Amino acid sequence: MGEARSKAVRIASSHLITSCATAAAIILFVALGSQVLPTAFAGVPVEADDRTLTVAFLLNIAIILFGWRRSKDLKDALEAYDKAERLAERNANTDPSTGLANRRELMRALGQALESKSSGALLLVDLDHFKRVNDLHGHLAGDMLLKQVADALVEHAPQGSCCARIGGDEFAVLLEGASTKEVEAFAQTILSKLSKPVEIGNVQAFISASIGLANVRRLQKEEDVLRESDFALYAAKRTGRNCFAWFDPELEREMTDRVQLEEDIRRGVENGEFIPFFQPLIDLASRELVGFEALARWRSPTRGFLEAESFIEAAEKTGLIGPLTISVVEQALKEAKAWPSHLKLAINVSPVQFRDPQLAQHIMKLVTEAGFPPNRLEVEITEASLLEDREQVLATIGSLKNVGISISLDDFGTGYASLSQVNSLPIDRIKIDRSFISTIVKSEQTAAIVNTITNLGHTLNVPITAEGIESEQVRNELGKYGCAEGQGWLFGRPLSADTVRTFLEMKQRDGSASQTPSPTSADGDAGARPRIRRSW
Repeated sequence: MGEARSKAVRIASSHLITSCATAAAIILFVALGSQVLPTAFAGVPVEADDRTLTVAFLLNIAIILFGWRRSKDLKDALEAYDKAERLAERNANTDPSTGLANRRELMRALGQALESKSSGALLLVDLDHFKRVNDLHGHLAGDMLLKQVADALVEHAPQGSCCARIGGDEFAVLLEGASTKEVEAFAQTILSKLSKPVEIGNVQAFISASIGLANVRRLQKEEDVLRESDFALYAAKRTGRNCFAWFDPELEREMTDRVQLEEDIRRGVENGEFIPFFQPLIDLASRELVGFEALARWRSPTRGFLEAESFIEAAEKTGLIGPLTISVVEQALKEAKAWPSHLKLAINVSPVQFRDPQLAQHIMKLVTEAGFPPNRLEVEITEASLLEDREQVLATIGSLKNVGISISLDDFGTGYASLSQVNSLPIDRIKIDRSFISTIVKSEQTAAIVNTITNLGHTLNVPITAEGIESEQVRNELGKYGCAEGQGWLFGRPLSADTVRTFLEMKQRDGSASQTPSPTSADGDAGARPRIRRSW
């Protein structure tokens, strides 16, 4: 752009010089013509001096013609450069796909509004499920949809508003001078418009939008307003999408905390701060220990000792759940290899991990490297996993079962699995969620649900495990339904690897099968000596 402008300046200078030279030639033409033309018209013989004047006169005409032509060419070139410069400036501030302003132009308009101390609001509009449109109908359909959204924003925005596309499927609208009521009315109009089916060629696309709103206030910077509207957009998405939300300072604090949590998780994975704790699995009929479920725990140098509920969701959203799980499972397998051969190890796999087509290979590699017998490993999947690519989920499960690894359907009854799905899945065990077990003795409805699940397991010849057993009364009640295994605080809370190792050594030494370790705190202390319960 700077080089083009410099060239334009040179052309303008040449045009000016040429114009001046042409003007001078015209003046000279007039002066010479006043001397040469009367003599020529009078038929007077031309003297030598007159011949010189005549030649000069003719040359002057040639110079005028050349100067005029050159001046015209320079003028045309200058206009072309000016037009190109205006086009380049427009392209630099316009989104080519939609014709709206781009992020650069939005920030300019926002800065101008702040300088003029104008009130109003900035809206960020993010399309929900836009990727699905691209996947189902192609990118051309996606571009057509973006153009229709852009047209809707321009159609319904007040005159003079800056409508911009600032990302893939993210738009912004700057409403200067608008009141809170007017802003919310506009937001609701856009939500209603986008919630209706959109015609794209011969197909219909179904989308919705989430909108974040932030007031434009004096003494702000452009980046601050944009950041606040982004926080509000996050709140709208978290609320359930297809809605709008205003910026709240609490949102910023929450987001800052979340970003810090994600950074700490990433650092924790790299530093090996995530470790397995083990919760006993008990045969409810014989009351003997049959294995342990490995649960991820975080020993953070800054946050302390944390259970999975504090970090799993953030790890899933940042894509760190894969390396985190691999690290914990690797440690658990190495620890479990030294256990008595009749004890199994159960591990959890997040639904997000099923997006990785190499998941089965990763698990089998860990099993092989640890030298752990595959038939002693049980992989627990949740019903939410079935919402991922079903064919890929089935392929992963099939690969694991082919090497002898068992599959357990965890948290059954709280998700999306239907009876037909359960019947078609090659699972080896069903685990009833703790939310049903904890209220089984208090609610007839819950008891009926548990009874239905256990009957389903018996029909499919699939054993049932009950989670969250915390009292003898609950255990006795489960005995009526034929649950095979159980786990919960009645049998022991999650234990550190050192505690489990010490307990198994003591058990092997004493030859007792009716004792279980109990940590001094909810999740134990790796360095603490276990207390012994008398019976399961």
